[in-house]
Amino acid sequence: MKTTIKALLVILSFAFFSCQKNDVNAPSSDLNALQLKSATLAVNDVAVESVSEEVNYETYFYGEYEHLLRGLAHMKGNNRDLLSGKGNMHYMKGQAPVVSIDTAATGYPITISIDYGTSTETQHGRVINGKVVIEISGPKNTDGTTRTITYSGCVIDSIGIEGTSTETFNGDNTTSRKSTIKSDVTFTLADGTVIKRVGNNVREWLQGLNTPLDRTDDMIQITGIINVTNSNGDTYTREITNPLIRLGDCHHAVQGTVQYSKNTSIIATLDYGDGVCDNLANLTTGDATVEIVLKDRGMPHAKTDGQHMGQQNDHGKRSGKGMSGGGMSGGGMHKG
Repeated sequence: MKTTIKALLVILSFAFFSCQKNDVNAPSSDLNALQLKSATLAVNDVAVESVSEEVNYETYFYGEYEHLLRGLAHMKGNNRDLLSGKGNMHYMKGQAPVVSIDTAATGYPITISIDYGTSTETQHGRVINGKVVIEISGPKNTDGTTRTITYSGCVIDSIGIEGTSTETFNGDNTTSRKSTIKSDVTFTLADGTVIKRVGNNVREWLQGLNTPLDRTDDMIQITGIINVTNSNGDTYTREITNPLIRLGDCHHAVQGTVQYSKNTSIIATLDYGDGVCDNLANLTTGDATVEIVLKDRGMPHAKTDGQHMGQQNDHGKRSGKGMSGGGMSGGGMHKG
């Protein structure tokens, strides 16, 4: 069970983050300014990753069902507002984005446009607005096929998304499936903090390919390096030093470590644990460990009690995660 460091971090008022109002609040006698800065950095990163996973699910949802959209366009005799009258899909009753599809004469490339309007709520509680455009170069899950996703005025809950990411598929989707994602995306938090992320991630399916209709047995490994710049002028590198493992029936990564560094110097390391599905991660910064409480929606938060009880022991090991929830309610992994 992880060390619990109690008092809730709600607002950082240190000079490093004077413009940010995230869920971070700690006694000045507990963590120094750099450690507090690292805690806010991690909180923001976890929030952005949660939104990234949600948009990943949305783009997979439409990309994987392009054949359905083609059929709807054929039946309707046009390519606009294809979901109208087709039930709730995975959105709340009476809500659905306006979806259109454009195809080349030979079948590809395909452009799928998704307009969420000012507010579209999913069945698992996410609220999305703005537009997303997906350009697909060839048949899904075919080696070398790319998907380019462009976000325009897109907001998920309170976090804005602008920019483009391109996913290249490698494998045969039967024995192997790997996607390399090159992204240049800017996120804007509710407090106005702007976070620009440029880099590459690789997502590889380790389990679940032989059960395409069942996400609960999925296991995905994620690696990669992303360069980050925020509106406070801070720049750092986010590197997955031990592969992150995501399970199809869990909201959060269950294993792996993310290292934050600046000019080759390590700022902090975020540890997602030993494979148990829960809502906790441990952030090691300097000689202290701060517990990060993950959330399905909204901003995560961190904890501290001033005792640095999460310091590493004599063997350099830390406690693993305790079971405290889990379970998917609609988002997360998706297979073709």
